[in-house]
Amino acid sequence: MRISNDPGRGTGSMPIVQSMVGGLELLERVEPEWRALCDEGPCAAPFFRPEWIAAYLRAFEPSATLRLVVATDAGRLRAVLPLVAERSRLRGFPVRKLRSAAGVHSCRFDLVHGAGDFRPWADAIWSHLCETGGWDVIELRDVPAGGAVERLLEAASTAGYPVGRWESMRTPYVELPGRGGSFEAVLGRTRSHFRANLRRRMKRLAEKGRVQLNRFEDADPRVLQRFYALEKIGWKGDRGTAIDCDGATRAFYDRAASWAASRGMLAIYELELDGAPVAMHFGLSDGRRYYLPKPAFDPAHEACSPGQLLMHEVLRDCTERGLEELDFLGPPMPWKADWTDSFRPHAWCYFFRRGPLGLALHAAKFRVPALAEAILGR
Repeated sequence: MRISNDPGRGTGSMPIVQSMVGGLELLERVEPEWRALCDEGPCAAPFFRPEWIAAYLRAFEPSATLRLVVATDAGRLRAVLPLVAERSRLRGFPVRKLRSAAGVHSCRFDLVHGAGDFRPWADAIWSHLCETGGWDVIELRDVPAGGAVERLLEAASTAGYPVGRWESMRTPYVELPGRGGSFEAVLGRTRSHFRANLRRRMKRLAEKGRVQLNRFEDADPRVLQRFYALEKIGWKGDRGTAIDCDGATRAFYDRAASWAASRGMLAIYELELDGAPVAMHFGLSDGRRYYLPKPAFDPAHEACSPGQLLMHEVLRDCTERGLEELDFLGPPMPWKADWTDSFRPHAWCYFFRRGPLGLALHAAKFRVPALAEAILGR
């Protein structure tokens, strides 16, 4: 399917929505138009781009049945909702499920849309999902607050469909001043005791040898292997959750790094002591924000807090580059709280078909657990 992306062709007419069902080849068919859609701005983050979603699916779900719901206006792509169709169970009920083409390593998910008012496209996509059916429940994971999926929830609820959401995480972030901003202003928002500790620990680390900050923007296999090896040293390696402990996870991050480097989005930071890494970031940047999918540090130097020392230097570098935000991704943690008290809520969003089955599924998912918690909490 070929979709025009000429920004001058919008007519303001009703969007045309269609579902494309098949395998991973569907992503390749719409990839150029999807990329251009993301480049318009609102969905420029790496996690909404077709290459990121393709890297996830190729690594973890290569045989998945995809349902790409696309909205066009005068042949111009305006929105994409990438879904996986499957038969599953929900609280013991067999269901036909449509779920986000995403997983635990995807960071976040949303209805991807271009610049302008996305509400007509979201409404049209919801109407299409209702008319075409083929599902009992739709499950969209880790949707950020204010995301376009919230418009789908609103449209579904208005139409009488049972819906629900539960908060999955509150992702901390640091606001940065943008071009011409001062790093001292950013650092000044942290506690004085924390800043003093950073100075002492950097001095302690420097007493051990030569300290250097490196930034890598190419997907050099040697640099990636240094990161994987460093992450595996600590508790993640002991628990078997490090990237290098699982072939599929390693394949995902290899592919993600290669794609991000080709698009100028890869930013691997390394704090080095006498030529050896003591802390690293597998980072991404879209030119406005820096994202941190994966940090790592050497526990042998834990007394010097190398992870926090690296974060200090990364924040300085991001400020000097004129970025507007550092997004920690993932759930809140004590070490993140040292830098910020701002967070962005995320939620899993559920849509259930109308009728007795949908009502039963909604009750099983949301009402029965809440009632049990209320009773047990007494």
